[in-house]
Amino acid sequence: MSTFCRRTAELAGYTATTDLPTVVNSADAALAVITTAMHDPARPEVLVLVLDTDLRGQAVVIVDGTHSPDAVVEVLELLAEGAAEADNPASFVVAAVRPGYGPLPGDADRWLELCEIVETHGCELLDWFIISDDVAWCPRDLLAEPPRWP
Repeated sequence: MSTFCRRTAELAGYTATTDLPTVVNSADAALAVITTAMHDPARPEVLVLVLDTDLRGQAVVIVDGTHSPDAVVEVLELLAEGAAEADNPASFVVAAVRPGYGPLPGDADRWLELCEIVETHGCELLDWFIISDDVAWCPRDLLAEPPRWP
C-alpha cells in the first residue's frame, strides 16, 4: 500500500457470505462493507456507513443516480442533520462511486465542507473514499491530512 489511501486490492473481493466487520475501525474494514454494499457493475452512487460512538455499524445508506460531484455533500448533510435532531451523535464513512473517473477538481474543498458539516451537527467524519475502476482514493490525501482512524 502506498502512503496514500489508495487501494487496488480486490475491491470486489467480498461476498454476501464473507464475514463482514461489525466494528468499522479501519479503512480496510470500511472498504469491506462498502464494496459489499455497492452495486455490481458499478454505477454512480453515494454510500454512507453510519456508525455509533463505538464505531459499530448502525446503517448503510445507498443513494444511487448521484452524477453530481456535490451529491456527497447533500447526502451527508441530510444524515448529519438527522443524527443531530435525534440527539444521536454518529460517525460517518462516505464513499462516492464514480465509474470511469476518480478524484475531481474541487474534491479537496468538498472534503473540508463535509468535515465542517458533520462537526456542526456534533458528528464525526472518519473518511471519504472515491471509488473508480477498482481503486479507492481518499480526498484528505490531497490536503496531506492524516487518517482519522483510531
